[in-house]
Amino acid sequence: MRELLKDIAVFCEGDYHKIDKILKSNVKVPHAKIDCEFICIGDAAYPKSLYKLSEPPFVLFYEGNIELLNKPSVSVVGSRFPSMYAKEMTIQLVNNLKSRYVIVSGLAKGIDTVSHQNALDFFTVAVLGCGIDVIYPYENQRLFETIRKRHCIISEYPPGIMPEKHFFPFRNRIIAALSPKLFVMSAALRSGTMTTVNEALKLNRHILCLPHPIDMPSGKGCNQLIQEGADILTSVEHL
Repeated sequence: MRELLKDIAVFCEGDYHKIDKILKSNVKVPHAKIDCEFICIGDAAYPKSLYKLSEPPFVLFYEGNIELLNKPSVSVVGSRFPSMYAKEMTIQLVNNLKSRYVIVSGLAKGIDTVSHQNALDFFTVAVLGCGIDVIYPYENQRLFETIRKRHCIISEYPPGIMPEKHFFPFRNRIIAALSPKLFVMSAALRSGTMTTVNEALKLNRHILCLPHPIDMPSGKGCNQLIQEGADILTSVEHL
């Protein structure tokens, strides 16, 4: 069954709904050889937290230490273009948490990059919105290689699948599900970060937001979430 799921996932290029359709129709697909490891839904190593999703990934391709997915973790997300204030607070947050929790993020520009970089002396997991071997954004090549070798990179998209705009909002459900806490360090009102928050709300995750000056566009999403009832991050020392 594992090989079948892998073959279908490769054939469908990681598209969840196509995979689901083929599984229900019993259509045969060709055998696929891949140059990475993978786990399937039902495997012992498959993260238990992902079963709470309405659409849990059928297959996760990965490189690195897959055991990190079942260790205590927190997810840290934010804008690709954060303020210096948000970056500095993210550094403080990660430095305070990394000895106790695996830091989960999405390897995007901005807050994701800051989160991963400052957790490299402990453990971090990067969830990609493209093929497991595709470096995106390319300026994160060195970070990608470090995480791949010493930490863990995962994706429901098999090797060679280039990023598409709609992959990332769907990817965000995995970031939200992997951890019981979601730290939102920077977010515009309409942003990918807010899609992660929406997924976290569906899963009843604990959402903590960094407050921002009221005239800062990259923080208006955080302020709105606080206004709507999210916990406010006022001191990383008291976490």
